Amino acid sequence: MGINKRLGALLLFFIMFFVQSLQVATGRRDKVDVTFPTVPGETTVQFDANYLTTKPTSAVITTTEPPTEEGYVPAGADEDVWSITFGGTGSDIVRSSYYCNNGDYLVCGNTSSKDRTMNGCYTAGWVETYAFVARYSSRGALRWINSIGGNNVTVAYDTAELTDGSIVCVGYTLATNLINSASASQNVIDAFIYRYSSNGDVLNRYVAPGSGYDYFYSVAATPDGGYVVGGSSTSHDGAFNMTSSGAVIMKFDSGNQIVSSVRLNGTSGGAVYDVCTDANSTVFAACVSVSSDGDFAQFSGMGAGGNDSVILKYSADLSTLRWACVIASSGNDRFEHICSDGDGGCVAAGYYMTKNNTGVTDGFFEENAAYGKEDGYAVKINSVGTVTARRTFGGSESDFISGVYKAGANYVFSGYSKSSDYMFRTLGNIGGYDSFVIVVDGASFSGSALDMHPIAGTDADCAYSVCGSSFEIIVTGTTSSDDEFFWTTVPMNDCEETGFAVKYYFQSE
Repeated sequence: MGINKRLGALLLFFIMFFVQSLQVATGRRDKVDVTFPTVPGETTVQFDANYLTTKPTSAVITTTEPPTEEGYVPAGADEDVWSITFGGTGSDIVRSSYYCNNGDYLVCGNTSSKDRTMNGCYTAGWVETYAFVARYSSRGALRWINSIGGNNVTVAYDTAELTDGSIVCVGYTLATNLINSASASQNVIDAFIYRYSSNGDVLNRYVAPGSGYDYFYSVAATPDGGYVVGGSSTSHDGAFNMTSSGAVIMKFDSGNQIVSSVRLNGTSGGAVYDVCTDANSTVFAACVSVSSDGDFAQFSGMGAGGNDSVILKYSADLSTLRWACVIASSGNDRFEHICSDGDGGCVAAGYYMTKNNTGVTDGFFEENAAYGKEDGYAVKINSVGTVTARRTFGGSESDFISGVYKAGANYVFSGYSKSSDYMFRTLGNIGGYDSFVIVVDGASFSGSALDMHPIAGTDADCAYSVCGSSFEIIVTGTTSSDDEFFWTTVPMNDCEETGFAVKYYFQSE
């Protein structure tokens, strides 16, 4: 009888361990689940010598850096300024953030919450998965939040501040009543654009006409007051007019009218997940596709394996392709994040995985070691399309880069990882996915990091976006933890995930 009890207890332990492991492993890579502050304001956090958070004692955060040998934060010159957590009792997903000219920052995504930060955002009759865009002060206080919804699922995917101070938000929806006068299509996905004043008032709204499945994933302001949008489409009509399916880039003027576009058709589709511009109005795009035919046939090397990536540089009016840099191997290569280097080139970031996870690299990564399952990776591409520097963010487990921006002479990367060795040996791993922020010197791109920080507890923690200035870094993401860095995380007792935003100062030596 005693043996049976012990066997039963052992079996129950393994069942619970398997279920918990499955919950952590699923949805954390591809979901971007982040929420909002319960109270507009700051949550102050302090750290002890083991990087365990302790109770706050003042309204101004103080930080005691743990020793390097603890494996969390190496010695550096930057300082944690504040950390906030936010959320409702539903599922809240932040997909993007943007740093405004006055130091405020924007976030957007989708939610099923109706309380706490989302109190008053939901409209009766909406499907509970609806979109939001919000603006926060430089100290983490909520200035305003606006919601977008209808009779079906609606997702906001990216947001940006335009030159006139207005805010543009892009995404996609299954709703047929998102805009009463819109010619939305039944049972298909439509791409949308919302534009707001700096104070959060709706200025105009647009649903792109098309009978297929249309997505807007990214948006970037252009110096002329307009903006560029990246996405994908299967529509053979309307605003997209595709010949098959694939990636799209569209330029809108300040009146929200399409002035030019690029269509990259292929039988296996494709999507532009990120766009950016520079002071010369040059347009850069990060495109991912399995296609090697149609318009993708012009990019030698595409179709080498699973997902392949191509980084594109266009003239300001999108009429001329300046160059294309293919990042492809026999494995799975997804480079979905991009930023301008300010000198006619760019930095692209994402991850790669060798074929069948064998550890043998080829193609673009032939001379690079594969450290684990997926390795984070970044490349510098100069003004004529030549790769001038590379950097691996790899450990023996799964590692992803989720965002990049240029901070003065440096580059700041956000991501999340399960590794505690190789490139992540100084960060360690507390449990599940741990989020991180890493600062890299632009001049010695492949050299030692200038600084790095974990943002982690013992459960899954994923940073999905990073933005900021040359000395302020804001990392946003989602956590299932309620300990370590997230000991103050609320509400963890009645929802699965909670959003976070962390602000750091960086001062180069």
